[in-house]
Amino acid sequence: MQLPLKTLLSLFICLFFFFKSAEAQKIYIDSLNHLLAQEGITKELRVNVLCKLAKANFEKKLPLSFKLADQALQVSAGLKDGESKAMTYATLVYLYVWKKDMKNAYQSLDSAMYYAKKTKDRVTLGFVWFRNGWLDLVNDENDKSITKMFKALDFFKGENAYEYESAIYHYLASFYGYGNNPSKQQKYADLCYLTAVKSQQVDLLNNAYFTIGQAFFDRFKLDTTKRNLLDSTLKVYKKSLWLSKKQEGRLLVYSNTAAVALNTANTYFQYFPASYRDSAEKYVDEAIEIATKTNLLEVLLNCYGLKSEYYVRDGNYDQAEKILLTGLSKIENGVVKMPLTKSRIFQGLSNIAEKKGDKAAALNYLKEYIANYKKAFDEQKINNTVRIEAQYQSEKKEQEIAYLHQQSAYTKKLNVFYIISGLAGILALLFLLISYNYKLKASVRKQELIDQQKDAAELKAQLKEAEALQLKAEQALLKERQERLEKEVLAGNLQIEEKNELLELISDKVNSESHLSLDEQIKRIVNQQKKMDKEFEEYKIDFFDTNPAFFERLQEKANPTLTRLDLKYCSYMLMGLTNKEVSIRLGIEPKSVRMSRYRIKQKLGLSKEDDLNLFLQNIG
Repeated sequence: MQLPLKTLLSLFICLFFFFKSAEAQKIYIDSLNHLLAQEGITKELRVNVLCKLAKANFEKKLPLSFKLADQALQVSAGLKDGESKAMTYATLVYLYVWKKDMKNAYQSLDSAMYYAKKTKDRVTLGFVWFRNGWLDLVNDENDKSITKMFKALDFFKGENAYEYESAIYHYLASFYGYGNNPSKQQKYADLCYLTAVKSQQVDLLNNAYFTIGQAFFDRFKLDTTKRNLLDSTLKVYKKSLWLSKKQEGRLLVYSNTAAVALNTANTYFQYFPASYRDSAEKYVDEAIEIATKTNLLEVLLNCYGLKSEYYVRDGNYDQAEKILLTGLSKIENGVVKMPLTKSRIFQGLSNIAEKKGDKAAALNYLKEYIANYKKAFDEQKINNTVRIEAQYQSEKKEQEIAYLHQQSAYTKKLNVFYIISGLAGILALLFLLISYNYKLKASVRKQELIDQQKDAAELKAQLKEAEALQLKAEQALLKERQERLEKEVLAGNLQIEEKNELLELISDKVNSESHLSLDEQIKRIVNQQKKMDKEFEEYKIDFFDTNPAFFERLQEKANPTLTRLDLKYCSYMLMGLTNKEVSIRLGIEPKSVRMSRYRIKQKLGLSKEDDLNLFLQNIG
């Protein structure tokens, strides 16, 4: 997390001399620790330093980052203004997502939003909304995320919070990437760079180079004949790598540098002849070095996967297999588990073993692939359940807080009214002794009191009605979640049962006394499995074929331009599956699903603000 400029002005002055000749990241962390050890610093500054230390350590020492965030919460406990608490809880959102603990991430976001209402600091408010939108982005809710990102930018206007603005422009550029809107992607990539320069922060400038390079690369993929765009991509990527080495002592986040090195290596692998292999291996080795130091296990596995691909090209299957097994051993003891990534590695190992002719090894790797894929599938179901529950609790709390605010405001008004009425009564009794005319006025005031109490009773009745509507909405939300989970369980159980049947079939059908060879028996079983997979996919589509009117109405809306694959995507979306779930089932990248959603919305004549899922549900 980056902290507010105006709050940390004194901090940057104190740290200037430490950064002037920095040679390693340790200097930066030691400088923060030195400032933290000083006596007499304010609680607000202490909280900011602790949050900055938490961000500085999260890649290498995630448990330490949580410990520092807890210390920040303890220090901020005695502060009346919600600024420090809001910033700390927003920091915890980032840390919990990194840990893949979505339940606590949403709880931290609720706390951050609560304390944000207790401060008027615009930078703090903007940062909390930024983290709110970022969490939506993590969950592939791009439409909600964009709205919140722009709201955060409104808070940052005129506050010189360039580091936050640069990060938001980076995400806005990514929204329009992958060919969705190249002009907007380039616009926000340029703004990301300009605000990064103004911030004078190395991490943000490094991130800006990454963003601009990705914009060039996405435009190149739309027309691969424009090699100048590919050259521009590599030029910007190399600027990022040079900056990371030159300013190593001021760099906090290495994930972007590792990703740039890996992307550069992959570019040489995909779009350059074999003579550029040395260049690709040079950059992939850089990525491995960074990923190993900073525990970026996802990047590390992808690096070993790329190195293995070169050996597969050469026909050196033994070395290709060895490289992948080395990558698996590197992540074995990692804090964050990655069953989906591991399943892809085992799938690659199975393919390599099959090319080698080692059917037994291929079968064992296939079993590992199935086991890890099942873990990933189960983990995704659990994460979806936790996310839905967290969102439900968050919305419920927001409604409860709104009701409490209304009740509190009403109570305050009522108390003020009672005080005024009491004073009026006392004055009425005093003036009653003086004048009969005042008695008449007192009678009028009494009647006004009765009318106001009547209004108060009507307001209470309205509040009870609002509670009933709220309960009804909660029941509808629970019913919707239950139906969605039932669909996911149905689809998941079918796939698991088919995979288990394959394993039993292999053990039962492989017969040493058969007239067929072992290779022929296994090939026959594998062909049966492929047929079962195809039938399984057709069954999922047929799940919605019982309502053919749905597809007729859908094609009418598209005039009719929807392909069979488009209708398949629509079926999955009507089932309530997320982009990640669809990508897992189809074996494609989530970004491909996002592109398909964008294409379908265009065919249906929907604008970017329209919700495609809601549109399909209304038609269904």
